[in-house]
Parts: sequence; structure tokens; C-alpha cells
Amino acid sequence: MKPLSATGRPTVLPRLSRSHRRQVVLWSNSPGETRALGAQLARLAAGDEVIALSGPLGSGKTCLVQGLGRALGIRQPISSPSYVLMKRYRDRFTLTHWDWYRLADQADLESCGFGDPQIEPGIVVIEWAERFLDQIARPFLQIELTPTGRHSRRLALSLRGRSARLTRLIRELQKWSALKHRNNER
Repeated sequence: MKPLSATGRPTVLPRLSRSHRRQVVLWSNSPGETRALGAQLARLAAGDEVIALSGPLGSGKTCLVQGLGRALGIRQPISSPSYVLMKRYRDRFTLTHWDWYRLADQADLESCGFGDPQIEPGIVVIEWAERFLDQIARPFLQIELTPTGRHSRRLALSLRGRSARLTRLIRELQKWSALKHRNNER
């Protein structure tokens, strides 16, 4: 089965060059910093990004989505859609928030509606994306969150596929993070 875009269109997967596999590592020292990173991601977004989040329970995936949603103007509380699998929020952009933790196999993924042509365009964020990473149409931004302490996190950002816009987005997040940490050291 060919991977589908979040809106259901079949895609052709481009080959990845070495330069597109490079990771950019950012650091967060608190849930607030993780939310701030999500907010900055929202400010840089064009409105049609797919963001694949992976990491263990409690690694900050939902915190990042909360910051992204708040910066998009979403006023309602954002929580992980673990039991409903998908929640949609509308404001500046449509934010479609998936959680694939409970999906067991490809049939579950298809039956929950991922890739359905009726899914409206906007920013798509997928928690537990590593479970079906090969089913997400490229290009997309992958963020792997790894706890490094009680509140600190390592966030490894990588581009899957080719996209000059997402490459710029990652570069801008890296600059923002460096500037923020430099200002915190003063």
C-alpha cells in the first residue's frame, strides 16, 4: 500500500539524500520551554505541515502540541486524543491532532480515517507517529522527544523527504532556540 497524505492523496516517496537525514537537536528544560518551542513552530508554520512526534510516555509530545495550538489562537484546552484517536481544532489554521498509541496494525490506521480525503487541510500533528512512520506522506517534520531528566528533554528534529520550506523552518527553530538559550545564560 502506498503511503497516503493526511488528506488521503496517494503519494510518491522521494529518495532521501544524506543531507535530508541530518538531525538538529534542541533542548528543553521544562514543560513551559517545550510549549514555547511548539508556539515558535506555529509562528513559522505555513499551515500545511505534517509533524510526526515520537517519544515515550511523558516525554512532552502533548506539551509541544499545546504550545503550537495556543500560538495558533486555539482557546479550548488541548489534550492527547488517546481514546478518540483524533481531535480537530480550528482557528488561524486547522490543527488536526492524532494519537496512534492505541493502534495495533495497518487495519486500525485505515479504519480510524487517517488518509481520508475528507480531512481538511491544515497542520497535522501525530503523536506516537513511529508506529506507522512509513505511512506518512513525505515531506514531513519528525520530532523525537527524549527525556534527559525530570523536566529536561532532547528534541531531535529531522526532515523526512525534501522540502526547502521545512528545511528553512528547522533552521529558524534552531536559531530561535540558540538565541533563547543565549539570553537565558545572561
